[in-house]
Amino acid sequence: MTITSAPKIEFINHSSVLISNEEVGLLSDPWYQGDAFHRGWNLLHELLDDEIKELLNRITHIWISHEHPDHFSISFFNKFGEIIKEKGIEILFQETKDKRVEGFLKAKKFVVRILETNEWIKISNNCKVFNFKDGFYDSGLAIDISGKKFLNLNDCEIKSDSRCSEVLELVGECDVLLSQFSYAAWKGGRDNTLWRKKAAEDKLSTLSKQVKYFKPQVLIPFASFVYFSNTANFYLNDSVNTPNKVLEYFSDSKGVGIKVMKPFEVLNEFVLKDYDNNEALEFWNHSFAISNDTQKNNFETKDLDDLNNSFEVYKERIFKNNSKFFIRLLRMISPVPAFRTIMIQLHDINQVVKLNFFQDSLITTDSDPDISMSSESLDFIFNNMFGFDTLTVNGCFEELKKGGFSKMTRTLAIENLNNIGISVNFSIFLRIDLIILFLSRLFTVSKKINSQLIKKN
Repeated sequence: MTITSAPKIEFINHSSVLISNEEVGLLSDPWYQGDAFHRGWNLLHELLDDEIKELLNRITHIWISHEHPDHFSISFFNKFGEIIKEKGIEILFQETKDKRVEGFLKAKKFVVRILETNEWIKISNNCKVFNFKDGFYDSGLAIDISGKKFLNLNDCEIKSDSRCSEVLELVGECDVLLSQFSYAAWKGGRDNTLWRKKAAEDKLSTLSKQVKYFKPQVLIPFASFVYFSNTANFYLNDSVNTPNKVLEYFSDSKGVGIKVMKPFEVLNEFVLKDYDNNEALEFWNHSFAISNDTQKNNFETKDLDDLNNSFEVYKERIFKNNSKFFIRLLRMISPVPAFRTIMIQLHDINQVVKLNFFQDSLITTDSDPDISMSSESLDFIFNNMFGFDTLTVNGCFEELKKGGFSKMTRTLAIENLNNIGISVNFSIFLRIDLIILFLSRLFTVSKKINSQLIKKN
């Protein structure tokens, strides 16, 4: 690395950038190889082992924004962990109640520093960082280095005027803004093209609003260099934003310079101007084109015996982390129907099963299904605390009955709450703010599904 007092930013891949000066090399969210979200996502471009090893020679810190696998890649830390430890690279992460990421890293003997929330933390003589939380899992990071301020919003949903104002109050304006530029989750099923188009438009509108509030000289669109890579979700790529669409959207804007970057491209000039994006656009256009012809991921088939064994594991985990009595009580009296029976079509084994927390096993039925998914997707939910969250991100399911998604969520999202430190018991009322946030997001999704149904009819 060239010794210079001036800061620079090097794009690595997807949500990963290296911000550095002569003292510090701060790397964000290293995911460079393999799939994510249960074979639902793949990178548009993967890095080679030698490229990653060379990169690790140039860093002092790794910041992880949140636990999702496209940001916290366990395979990366397993594969390159010895190099990271050998070089004494410090890993920065947010405060969490579950301490799952922190515990994993410390058990592997990594050097871990938990960043206090909403405080400027000095990590070198001329570099300080400010970590703030967003939503259920995510966090953003402001980096003040050698007189320049970078704001990394990755997937943070900083999209309303009120939320932009809140974050602005915390971190102030910035020189460089990094933010997600396309949608990254299920959008209502195969027939809901309108929702996906609207979601793509909303992402661009969000970028514009973030620029308005944070007033960067340079906007670097990132955190969307992936594609939906499973046979069950590949259709979701039909309306995604590309870097070209970002540039087209901002073509009339004179308030910010847009810099699209390809892997290992370096930027050390942070001024408002028309940046040369030709090489990066050619690179990503080629990568998007290749993804269309790449072999898609598939799921394996699980039989009912496999699923019932996993169901036992699932119920044991649910009732260990939540009150069985309170779940049953809410099931009976809650004004928002929760923990009700779900009819799930397992399309690969041509069975519909009835799922109920209080039944001994999955029961096959002739009833009309609420939801369709593969047997392996259901098995993944049963065996992983992030299983349902993963399903909603990879989009490998279909709603078959109006309200089916909401019904499924009000039951299976119980572990989404557990993952942010909320147990379903009497103490749940102490976290009413997060419950309201959860219900409001569910209402928003349901409203969008229904609006698409109305438009189609």
